[in-house]
Amino acid sequence: MTDFPNRHQLFEELINARQELNRSLLYLTSEETRQPGIHAQWCVRDVMSHVTGREAAFFAAVRNLANDGDPCFPDPLDERQFNLAAIERRSDFSMAEVMDELDSLRQQIMKYLRKLPNQALFGAYEVRASGEWQSIADVLNATIAHDRVHADGIWQWRAAAGLLHWDQFRHQIARERHEFLNAIGGMHESEMISIETCGYWTVRDLMAHVLSWDEEIYRTVKHWTGDRSWQDGALYDDEWNEREVTQRAKLDVIDLADGLATWHRRILQFCDLQAPAALVAAARAPWGEPMSMLSLLYEMAAHDAVHRADIEAMRGAKPRGRSR
Repeated sequence: MTDFPNRHQLFEELINARQELNRSLLYLTSEETRQPGIHAQWCVRDVMSHVTGREAAFFAAVRNLANDGDPCFPDPLDERQFNLAAIERRSDFSMAEVMDELDSLRQQIMKYLRKLPNQALFGAYEVRASGEWQSIADVLNATIAHDRVHADGIWQWRAAAGLLHWDQFRHQIARERHEFLNAIGGMHESEMISIETCGYWTVRDLMAHVLSWDEEIYRTVKHWTGDRSWQDGALYDDEWNEREVTQRAKLDVIDLADGLATWHRRILQFCDLQAPAALVAAARAPWGEPMSMLSLLYEMAAHDAVHRADIEAMRGAKPRGRSR
């Protein structure tokens, strides 16, 4: 029996890298995406046109493999020629149109990839024009690295060009926390400690969970590109989450609400003092995913939104009482 690499991890890394590339575009205006300065005279729209051109070539290979049993890898073109052709082909596209094409291609790619057996995904196929051999998985890994290179390039350009829009990121992060706390408003403490809201967690448990991540994120951003020895070998999994909630079991809901306000404020105030270059610096999140510091904060806000939805769903229904 042939052992293959972990396909699920490969797909997850592919998705994560594209998410980081998409986050690097947040809050840019249409005009700003046309300002040159990345990779000599490219603009952000050109970068994404280039990424879309590569995605289209990748889609053709995946489709050919799924339908005909051979990816028929294209002849290697001069890279400069390929890039110019991809950009020129989309020269009349708006940024939104480029992103629509890219998103559509990725959806189709994932549809085909999930159907491929491991042998097809990891097996090597000849690039006829060069005589070299490569697999679809090789192309996937190259795509992951390529997305991360361009995400970092866009972040760095935005910091240098004064187009980071920290105020808009900050507003979104603060708004999600405000709405999370608003979702709890008006609840009796008896409800907050007895009604199952997320699995068997109650609202009080969710508050403790979010607080534990506030504290971890604050420690993380303070040492973002430095030593974080307490995270070495740590698994930020369900067991870690359960342990952190249990450690805060003696805190009542008022203590938890105060903690949520205090630690969130500390995170934002710390980031207010950081230079743009520090906010876009790439490092690994506690769970191991590479991203910019701004992306970490944005994901923190998304985490608030997920658990706000849990609370709103519970309050909109008639949930059963808690039993562990």
